[in-house]
Amino acid sequence: MTYSQIPPDPETPRRIAFAIMALSSLALSGCAAYSPEALLHRYEGGVISSGPPPAPGLQSPWPNLATVPARPVSLSPQAQTAIRTRLQAANRGQNSLGGHHPASSKPAPPIPPVPSLRLGFAPRRAVLSSRQVALLRGFAAQRDGHPVLAAGFAPENAPGSLRLALLRAVAIANALEAAGVPPASIRIEALAGGRGGAAQVLYPRDPSTTPDAQDRS
Repeated sequence: MTYSQIPPDPETPRRIAFAIMALSSLALSGCAAYSPEALLHRYEGGVISSGPPPAPGLQSPWPNLATVPARPVSLSPQAQTAIRTRLQAANRGQNSLGGHHPASSKPAPPIPPVPSLRLGFAPRRAVLSSRQVALLRGFAAQRDGHPVLAAGFAPENAPGSLRLALLRAVAIANALEAAGVPPASIRIEALAGGRGGAAQVLYPRDPSTTPDAQDRS
C-alpha cells in the first residue's frame, strides 16, 4: 500500500488563527454574560433577578415654567414695623378670647408707683456701667415683691441682633439678681427691633391670678 503526501495548503495557518480568535471571543463573552453574580441572581429568582425599577417621574411631562409664581415684593420698613406691632399686640392678648381682654366690672389696677427703667448700651456691647448697676439696685429695692421684666433690644438690621438683645437682657437680669431679686421673679425678654434695654415691674391684673397671668405696667 502506498501513501501519497498531500501538499500543504498555504491558507491553513490563517484559518487556524481565525478559528482560535473566534473561540477566544466567544469564551470571553460567555464569562461576561454568565458571571458568578449573574448566575446567583438567576438561581435565586424573585425581585433580585429583575432589573432596577424606572426612575420616578421618568414618563411625566416636563414642568411648565410659566406656572412658577413671581418673586414676592419686599415689604418696606414701615410695613414691617406695622406687622410687628400687630403681632406683638396679638401675642400679649393670646390668652384671652379673640385676642382681646374681656370687659370686667372690677376697677382697673392702680398706676404702678415704680416707673420703668431704660438703660443704654454701647454699640454691639452688652455690658452695664457701674452707674447703671446702681440704678438697677435702687429699682430692685422699690419693686415691693413684684416680679420684674428684664428686656433687651438690638437694631433689627444688625447681624446677630437677637443674640445681642438676649445678652443685654441677661446682663440686666444678672444685675437684678445681684440686687436681691430672686431668679424666679425675673422674666427675660429679647426683641430684635430697638436699642438698649429696660427693667420693668410686672403687676397682676387681678390679685387672684397666677404669676403667669401678670401683665406689664
